[in-house]
Amino acid sequence: MSSIEWRDRSASTNSELVARAAKLDDLTVLATTDQHAGRGRLDRVWSAKPGEALAMSIFVAHGAGPAPDPRRLGWLPLVTGLAVVRAARSLGVSTAALKWPNDVLVDHVDSARKLCGILAELTAHGVVIGVGLNLGQTVESLPVPTATSLGVEGVPVTQRTPDAALAAVLEQLVPLIEQWRASTDPSALRAEISAVLQTQGRAVRVDLPGQPALLGTAVGLDDDGRLLVQPRDGAERLVAVAAGDVTHLRYE
Repeated sequence: MSSIEWRDRSASTNSELVARAAKLDDLTVLATTDQHAGRGRLDRVWSAKPGEALAMSIFVAHGAGPAPDPRRLGWLPLVTGLAVVRAARSLGVSTAALKWPNDVLVDHVDSARKLCGILAELTAHGVVIGVGLNLGQTVESLPVPTATSLGVEGVPVTQRTPDAALAAVLEQLVPLIEQWRASTDPSALRAEISAVLQTQGRAVRVDLPGQPALLGTAVGLDDDGRLLVQPRDGAERLVAVAAGDVTHLRYE
């Protein structure tokens, strides 16, 4: 790892690293517990009170030569999700799991609740991967009923928790990135990701831009990290979803 920069406050750790990408060393990390203009997928707002969430971003450089195959890059959010799931479990959230392609959820009796979101942004020089992990919010202070935090899940949250959470994520993520890079098979980590992928085997609704919603069962991941869905309409074909909003459904 090149460096870890802690900020007292940042508008967006992802935006900062994207703006500086041309000058960054590989695996530069920027982190804060006070991010006031964070973004999720589809430009959604990601917000938390100062000190209640960890926002961190890591720059993964392309390196010498041409940029990696975009299909290979599709695995990076999933690799990051695997790292966060393992980190959350090491911190005490034993039921943390991955929702395709970029959320970490925790199972509850009535629903699965979001603990962390991941956002990957491609630049000419590399990929910036952002992680937003809820730390100390209470049930009352969480922005939506479908969210959760380490504190809500019973993890004691202290002044040391942001450092511990950052260390836990990076301890898992950096070796996984190196493994992803070193393999000639972009899908080399598919089995490990599938083992924590809550979406696999579930009934889902996939909302696709400009298309009708796709209803079916998520049966796995293809070689590019796309979600394979068996449509509910009985069609024999599998639909490979590269991008879309996925909702886990309760029907069988």
